Amino acid sequence: MILLDTNILVHAAGTKSPGHAGAKELRDRAAAGEMDACVAAQVLAEFYAVVTDPRRFQPALTPAQAQRDLRSYFSSRLRVILPKETTLSRMLSMVGSRSVRGGRIFDLFLAATMLDNGVQTIYTENIRDFERLDGIEAINPLLL
Repeated sequence: MILLDTNILVHAAGTKSPGHAGAKELRDRAAAGEMDACVAAQVLAEFYAVVTDPRRFQPALTPAQAQRDLRSYFSSRLRVILPKETTLSRMLSMVGSRSVRGGRIFDLFLAATMLDNGVQTIYTENIRDFERLDGIEAINPLLL
């Protein structure tokens, strides 16, 4: 199973994005069940935060438009994964001796959520965020 990261969903929603066509095709294939894919609840929350913020997404979606997009994910064949009771302790183990600061903790929480749900591959533009995490393979599908 492959997890679609926030940036893939954002590119799919952004018609002015240079990665729009590839990301939209990937998202639509996943939503139709043509590939074994999922998103994490965290990804959906991040998606909403980005696409409704006019400083980060142009033209920004209204809250109603973003809610419509989120509901379409729930009604698709794209599986939504959630953190488990063990996810926080797994994340803390992953932090280990790393010098994690700021928002980087969210990447580790996402990776821990993936592993707790048996997901080892993430499609993301930000492969460097996941490349040194044991058990996680990060692929940029927009370069394939």
